[in-house]
Amino acid sequence: MNDPAKLVVLVAVTVCSTACLAAQPDYTYETTVRLPDGKTAQCAVNEPADAARVTSTTLDLSDQRKAEVLATQRLRVLSGPKSEYPSPYTAPVVRCELVN
Repeated sequence: MNDPAKLVVLVAVTVCSTACLAAQPDYTYETTVRLPDGKTAQCAVNEPADAARVTSTTLDLSDQRKAEVLATQRLRVLSGPKSEYPSPYTAPVVRCELVN
């Protein structure tokens, strides 16, 4: 990199590619949770619905609720004790499925 013009172009491309990427909101994420009975679930919190995902590893209602509570722990930390309702922090959309 002895050519200053190449260096300037490289830096410009790097800055633009970093700045042009849309940041994912902190309330949108996927997480893996371990239920009290040892089962593991993969949960999507406020993620767009994935129509291609078809799963036969569903949780029963009790395990689903436990997984949702564990998966949304991060939201409770991020939103703090007071937050608008409804919002992605206080009324999240959570989908969980068992991990084999």
